[in-house]
Amino acid sequence: MTLRVDLGSSVVEVRCSTRADGDFHVDGPRAELLACRKRFADGVWTQLDEVHGTEVRVVTSPGEHDFAVGDALVTRLSGVVLGAWVGDCAPVVLISDGGTIAAAHAGWKGALDGVLPATLAAMGGDPSSVHAYLGPCIHPCCYEFGADDLARFVDRFGPTVVGRTTWGTAALDLPRVVQLSLAEAGVAVTDIGGCTGCDERWFSHRRRGEAGRQVMTVCKRARS
Repeated sequence: MTLRVDLGSSVVEVRCSTRADGDFHVDGPRAELLACRKRFADGVWTQLDEVHGTEVRVVTSPGEHDFAVGDALVTRLSGVVLGAWVGDCAPVVLISDGGTIAAAHAGWKGALDGVLPATLAAMGGDPSSVHAYLGPCIHPCCYEFGADDLARFVDRFGPTVVGRTTWGTAALDLPRVVQLSLAEAGVAVTDIGGCTGCDERWFSHRRRGEAGRQVMTVCKRARS
């Protein structure tokens, strides 16, 4: 799926892969990953070695920080592809009216620890000028969650982050966590994905034990 956001002098392209586009796991065969990248999106890529943390890398030259450790990427450059790869975690793209773009990997640990506010801070400027897009991730229908960790989310974000699985157990509503985390800065979220657990177009580590990963990319291109 592809979304294009018009910024006037430039257009930002947001793309979400499916399993048909290949496996974007950085720990897989490097040649296969590079081939998947080339087929999926034109431009010089940066894709991090994600560790469920809050480190944000700012890309100031094409390809900078490719395969470095971190969980979010920010740039003002055109023609640079920023990729957040996930199995069930939440990939989030952020686009400011001023032309700064970002891609963040928000698993439950990173979301709780503040990877999204850290990404906004690295983007600079007024957060109210930022538009956020949530890609495919696991939804509460498929995301059974332990009571102790769920209580930490309730303490941080309130009771609306609690959901129920389709089999009736307590669950974490990860899309709601993303929404609330960004809402604190006045940023609204548009969901352009679906549930990786329910929809077999995407890989799911949690529901199906799959090793493959999809990617959500963002790239700013000069208007032709």
